[in-house]
Amino acid sequence: MFAIEINFLTGRYVATSHYNRRLPEWPPHPARLFSALVAEWAVEQDPTERQALEWLEAQPPPSITASDELPRKVVKHFVPVNDASVVKLSAYFNKLGRLKKQLQNYWSEIEASEGEITSKVEKIQDKINKELDVTNLVSEPSSTNPKSAGQMLPEGRTKQERFFPSVKPAEPRVIFTWHATPQPDMSELLDVMLKRVTRLGHSSSLVSCRVRIDPPDATLEPAEVGKSIRGVSQGQLENLERKFQEHNGIKPRSLPYAEIRYREAKEPAPDVLRPNTVGDWQIFAFGPHSRAVPSTQTVTITKVFRSAIFHHAQDPLPEGLTGHKLDGTPIKLPHVGFYALPWVGYEHADGRVMGLALNIPNSLDKSTVNAAYRAINNWEQGRGPNALNLNFGRNGSLSMQRLTTTSELVTLRKSRWFGKAKKWGTATPIALPTHPGQLTRGKAETRSRAWQRAEEAVAKSCLHVGLPEPKNVAVSLMPFMHGVRPAPQFPAFSQTGADGNEVCRKLLHAVIEFDVLISGPLVLGAGRFLGLGLMCPLANKKESPNDGATKADGRKSSGKKS
Repeated sequence: MFAIEINFLTGRYVATSHYNRRLPEWPPHPARLFSALVAEWAVEQDPTERQALEWLEAQPPPSITASDELPRKVVKHFVPVNDASVVKLSAYFNKLGRLKKQLQNYWSEIEASEGEITSKVEKIQDKINKELDVTNLVSEPSSTNPKSAGQMLPEGRTKQERFFPSVKPAEPRVIFTWHATPQPDMSELLDVMLKRVTRLGHSSSLVSCRVRIDPPDATLEPAEVGKSIRGVSQGQLENLERKFQEHNGIKPRSLPYAEIRYREAKEPAPDVLRPNTVGDWQIFAFGPHSRAVPSTQTVTITKVFRSAIFHHAQDPLPEGLTGHKLDGTPIKLPHVGFYALPWVGYEHADGRVMGLALNIPNSLDKSTVNAAYRAINNWEQGRGPNALNLNFGRNGSLSMQRLTTTSELVTLRKSRWFGKAKKWGTATPIALPTHPGQLTRGKAETRSRAWQRAEEAVAKSCLHVGLPEPKNVAVSLMPFMHGVRPAPQFPAFSQTGADGNEVCRKLLHAVIEFDVLISGPLVLGAGRFLGLGLMCPLANKKESPNDGATKADGRKSSGKKS
């Protein structure tokens, strides 16, 4: 195993996404690191260092260890244009071409004369000196461009709009790990080269790099589908050399790369359990003017979202995408889920939906996974990734865009829902798989038994997603976190039962505590594929309904507000 560690000395990484100059790149792409190494090698062009680079480019794509990042606000910068000239660029390039030709002739003649300075060599030297003399280009007013000449003065310099997107990682460190081991001398050689790398991305993005012996667990792994990252393949060094011959450090340039797909590492730590619905989240952020819908409309929004995905998917729709067989009966295995992400759990949270998430479970077969990603791509190709809309007919529409980097909004970060905890609370109420009976009417004994059945139904929901039976379950009609809406405010949720009739599911909030750590995202209940039963990891302190009010069955809630 071989790993390279990159430490960001300023605590931030400044680099532009290869497909949008206003978006930052995170994590750093392996192709960018390789180019930085090649740039250091090119100074001396040591043949042994070249062998080390050729070994590195021939390895399979590395796994990546990177923390979550906080994007910084991107603002416009207007910088002076550095290539203002009183001479046409064509004149420069013509002179450069002639100079290269004379230099080639010079070294050929030196080799032929075995180092002796012959009269022919002296004539070539005179031609080289003549090409290096540029005074004749600007000495005559007729060859001068007055407008360009004025732009060379400080008060006449033109400004060009530029963007410098950057991110601030939670941990200013990224590690690339290859599952191959080089020879000790080659590893030492790469370590020496890495110590010469001072920046990655923009010149302000200072780094310190080294070979690492004990790499941590990866957060991103190469996969057939997932996030596109620029990687390296065999022949990358030759491609970079060929590109340099084309632009010579003057003309616009592009980075050659091999497109590699990455997905989040699937395996949790040995002492952490995950539900069987865990998968890859594609998050869609609502625009600022579309963040006014309350979480009580979760099912309405997710149904429209689901319909849009189905509309852009190719027929026949796989069962893993629709959740139903051809005869309309629901499948029992995990399938694609559609979630609304509300702003909850913070002091000033108000429960508004800030965006949506499409969950593609890891257990799905390859054809279903590809169908889901193709549907997203088809939708974006028709509207553009920044102009997606959910249409609600007469009720208007919601604008959104798919996120490719970590959002500035905590609610739209995966870490908000993918946390690890023993205690979890509902952001949206759980639709109980079985009806518990009358919770708010009848005798106290009858109500007590109904609440007990509700707790048992929530515990059963944990078993449905492959988790152990929880240690404690508390249920209530009222929320357990700030911003969460009371369960009675949500519209009635109905599903088709086994007998073909509509069944109205009871909605309740819950706090669930396990004996072991559970890694999210955790979504429970009969409505878990439409956003109901979305859970948040909670602190270890005892949680209780926000208002501390009496529960609907007359039992008094205890504890402090969360």
